Amino acid sequence: MRLSAKITVLSILIALCAYVIVGTAFLMDGWGVFLHVVLYVAGGAGIAAGALFFILRKDALLKTSLVIEAVISVVLTVIIIVNAAAHLNDYETDGEKISVLTDMIQATGGWAMAVYVVIQILQVVILPLPAAVCYIPGAVIWEPWQATLLASAGVLVGALICYVLGRFFGRRVVEWIAGKASTDKYADYLGKRGKVLFVIMQILPFFPDDILCMVAGLTRMNFPFFLVTMILVRPAIVATYCYLGSGTIIPFSGWGIPVWIAIAVVCVALAILSFKYEDKIEAFLKKLVSKKRGGEEESESPSDGANAE
Repeated sequence: MRLSAKITVLSILIALCAYVIVGTAFLMDGWGVFLHVVLYVAGGAGIAAGALFFILRKDALLKTSLVIEAVISVVLTVIIIVNAAAHLNDYETDGEKISVLTDMIQATGGWAMAVYVVIQILQVVILPLPAAVCYIPGAVIWEPWQATLLASAGVLVGALICYVLGRFFGRRVVEWIAGKASTDKYADYLGKRGKVLFVIMQILPFFPDDILCMVAGLTRMNFPFFLVTMILVRPAIVATYCYLGSGTIIPFSGWGIPVWIAIAVVCVALAILSFKYEDKIEAFLKKLVSKKRGGEEESESPSDGANAE
């Protein structure tokens, strides 16, 4: 991405962050301190992340920050509009306000569920959104098991679309969507015998699911293995987000508060470590793949020699 384009992305990102902070300060008077703190942190973190990724030339992360902040801005705008239209300030607590919002969404019936599924498909195929942003709202609106089924359906459809793009439209289309560097890198990881690595990458949160699924379509990975992996791995991850995010397993009050603080600290630490040691993680994967391939070549060479004799 050119410097002028990066400056434009950073400027828009900062403007969105400023909107979140100012909008929270002046248009969210009736809401509690907790939501204010979350939105202030989101706005401030967006500015800090944007500046850091701009300096370090992490274009993909800069774009992702912009998308995340845009989603937060849209959600904030919707809350502000609904807050005024539904007179949410008449309710004393945030819980009562959220309950009213939830009832309004549930009143739309199947349309709300359909929109939720479409969002999951889009976040796999084209929208670089964090899983928590996509999965947890469903667990708040419906039961965790319903959100898990709906989100899993959307994620599986999105994964299949990505695989089909790679399998039937070829490398040129994948490179156009994911970029040549990313396509080459993950194609090298998976190769023709990278099934174990593919499963590991699907479980770990450090790797882009959409690119991996498209690249899987480019390799010799057969469709049954890909489908079974998606069915076994992705719903389990979705369920984890939905049940944790709904407060079903760890409550958002009492003993759950220090636990959530600890989880947040661990997640931030893992994110920082994965960002800091990204190159080392990639080097380890390359080494793992090269060792595996080298071992296979050595095991095949004696038989080749015997056949030659």
